[in-house]
Amino acid sequence: MRYAIVSDLHANSRAWSAVLADLCEQGADVVVCLGDVVGYGPNPSEVLQSVRSVTNNFVMGNHDAAAVGMMDYSIFNNHARQAIEWTMTALNDEEKQFLASVPLAIEAGEILFVHAEISEPGRFAYISDTEVARENFEANNHLVTFVGHTHLPKIFERNQQGHVRELADDNARLDANKRYIVNVGSVGEPRDARDLRARYVLYDPETREVIFRRVEFDIVAYRNDLKTTTLALRPFFLRIYEQVVEGRDISVSNGGSLVDMKVSNDSAALVDLGQVAQVANLRKSGAPHQSARPSRLPMVLLATAAILVLGFVGFWISPGRNSPTKPPMTKKEDKTKKEKKTTPPIPPGVKPTPPKRKPKPMMVAKIPDKPKPKPKPSPLKPEPEPEPESVPATKSGAVEVAWWRMGDDSENNALIDQKNKITLAPVKEGKTIKALAPDPIPGNGTDNSAAKQLGIWEEEKPNDHFALTDSHSFTFEGWFFIGTFHKPVFLFGTRSNLEDSRGWHLDIRPRSRGQRGESISFFYDSGKNQTQAIASNLRLANAAAHHFAIVWDHDASEQAGQMNLYLDGKKVANAALPHDQLIGEQVSPLRVGASFNPPKLGLDELLFTRRSLEPHEFLIRAKVTGITLVKSNKRSTDSWAEPGNWAGGEVPEGSDNVIISPGLNVQIKSAKPERFTGKLVLKKGASLQLWTKESETILPKPGKQARLIMFANSRLVLRAKEESMLGPIEIVESANIFGGISTSGHHAIRSFASEISGPGQLIVNGVNGNAFRFEYANTFSGGTISKNTASQTFHLVGVSDGCFGTGDVEVRDFASLRIRKGTKDKIADSATLTLSGPKGNLDQKLMMEANETVGRLVIDGVDQGEGVFTKKTHPGTIGGDGKLTVKNVD
Repeated sequence: MRYAIVSDLHANSRAWSAVLADLCEQGADVVVCLGDVVGYGPNPSEVLQSVRSVTNNFVMGNHDAAAVGMMDYSIFNNHARQAIEWTMTALNDEEKQFLASVPLAIEAGEILFVHAEISEPGRFAYISDTEVARENFEANNHLVTFVGHTHLPKIFERNQQGHVRELADDNARLDANKRYIVNVGSVGEPRDARDLRARYVLYDPETREVIFRRVEFDIVAYRNDLKTTTLALRPFFLRIYEQVVEGRDISVSNGGSLVDMKVSNDSAALVDLGQVAQVANLRKSGAPHQSARPSRLPMVLLATAAILVLGFVGFWISPGRNSPTKPPMTKKEDKTKKEKKTTPPIPPGVKPTPPKRKPKPMMVAKIPDKPKPKPKPSPLKPEPEPEPESVPATKSGAVEVAWWRMGDDSENNALIDQKNKITLAPVKEGKTIKALAPDPIPGNGTDNSAAKQLGIWEEEKPNDHFALTDSHSFTFEGWFFIGTFHKPVFLFGTRSNLEDSRGWHLDIRPRSRGQRGESISFFYDSGKNQTQAIASNLRLANAAAHHFAIVWDHDASEQAGQMNLYLDGKKVANAALPHDQLIGEQVSPLRVGASFNPPKLGLDELLFTRRSLEPHEFLIRAKVTGITLVKSNKRSTDSWAEPGNWAGGEVPEGSDNVIISPGLNVQIKSAKPERFTGKLVLKKGASLQLWTKESETILPKPGKQARLIMFANSRLVLRAKEESMLGPIEIVESANIFGGISTSGHHAIRSFASEISGPGQLIVNGVNGNAFRFEYANTFSGGTISKNTASQTFHLVGVSDGCFGTGDVEVRDFASLRIRKGTKDKIADSATLTLSGPKGNLDQKLMMEANETVGRLVIDGVDQGEGVFTKKTHPGTIGGDGKLTVKNVD
């Protein structure tokens, strides 16, 4: 059996006739009408009688209830109210009695049909976002509920853990282990400016397949029907048609409004549940009308031109130096702004968080389990006409990846996404400059020839792809450079509306008094609350190219998501954002750049991904492919030597790249791998234990091009008692290198004799008598931490300038640090040196054999301030004849 589910016909006989012809052609067995048969349109009686001829399965819509006096229509907007008053005069008494008799919901086994909401059907509130959908899921236990009311087709999905996400209006097969709310869209009042076709849904309860149908109808004939009435309104789809196709000078708002009535969240039911009646049994479908002839509307032209009609220019609400609330404006903008009234504390359109409501009892009508036999096709049914080739179905589904290259070949200076054709139209023409990102781009090897300076680009309208919600995560990354600046800089974001500051943005702020550098902030404004992940004291205004990434992790915890901010591959800030503070929608268009930005500002390779990426997935490093170890036996000390553990069934040779899969614990003891010249990759959580000197042949050697690449929480354990010499290492995130496992001292030295690079953090874990020697000028930026949690003493030795990388250095419990003679800048001048806990196996916690400068010194949690520190100022902590100078370096 196949259901055809229609909603919001709104007295549009042209659209309904076309849909009726289509559903007959599709072989629908049962028609279910979700309400709003009347209202807005010119043919309420004709449409109602036609729908009644093919089904008795109706639920009540808000326009139906208003047209028969069952609810106060004064809450409707002006157009809707005028249409209801006209409709009351167009319906006869019998038709009004019928509309007053239909139920608020229909039940058919695991299926529920309702016009607007499940919680309180008589309130007719809108299921417009995941938070409201979550409340409605709690009000029933049906597998799927079909709704209308918003005129915007989509699906809400709830998994077994109670998490709700929004899906696109694409055909889908429902998962029996999840639950769904499906909005079928509108037959008579489509509100998607890109696609003005009538919408409805087919559903097969046996296969659980949902099919979204799009049907053309004669818009010109509808306009002629409207002219025969005294109705003054012009529906959204008609205004779009007249503006785009016919070129009329019509005022068109930005998209169709969801709201034709305003319902207070704490209002009582608008329709008394006791007033509605049960429905009759199913009846056969009637013959489709001969008038159901799809129009030849040139939809491709319509969709393209609608972008120009609906595109509106908004500007970011300007941030202050430390707490952004409103942005600076151009002179033209400022003049316009002065003519307007002061914006109220809560901007118009902000929806207060609805209180939890206890669902009221719901009167439902049951569809019989066994429908009558499928009727034979009517001889009057018109022959199906082929779909015009120029009318592709426009999908408003979620964008998974969008990549704006910002090269010099963009059409009309627009930014055109390489994957999904999302165009950011130019508000201000950008200047082409040399590429900021590497050429080729490390993450995928793509050529990169140019970037853009000081341009402004914007979406034609907000579309929720780029909204912070509790249903999906996203990552934005790219490159920027900036020269000297004195005011906050807007890079990009959705806070682009003068009248409504809600949304998010990424900004850069100049250094404030007492700061050593500039700040960068990932900022979110809900209209009531502001949250930011901000990193300060950064070197940004140096005209150097920096990679940035903002990551919205929507389910970081049960009650909150997390805003993460990365700079050059390193996380520099994060902030929790409670789910109940989210708007749940994208209020304003995505915008790149602003008119008040400084001249020396460039952007390159802006990439959006609809999930939360880890740093190793950013476009700042090349992906490594090779032979992968896919399984291991934790009890085996020679997992490496087993061919069955490798993808392909062969142990890799020395020239191969080798990848250890995430979480695997691999040991090499008796086996003697041949000397390796390829890359060795330890994925997230992977552990590699090398028991003997011979097993260390798999490690890249000093002076070679190969390197050891370590991802988050990976571990390299060196168990041999002999000295180890490590080659090049790239630290993607936090990586652990153990000097051993045994608690018995073997006094082995682990030497870092080649460069350590990458944005990650190096954590060294020593055992009794161990020493880690840093012999090379390293560039890794995540900092160095030395620790031992088993009370085993060891020490670190700095031999070369810059050997501890560019980040902070922490010497924790049971570790000591020795600064060797002959050098003077082993620790970065701007870094913080932290000493905490008992010393290691040296005489003091810090042995200064040479002079050193750092930006800050902290001993056991106490900041020592600026000054020159020696064994005399800190006896028992500092030893040797060298001096440690602490100076805050700007």
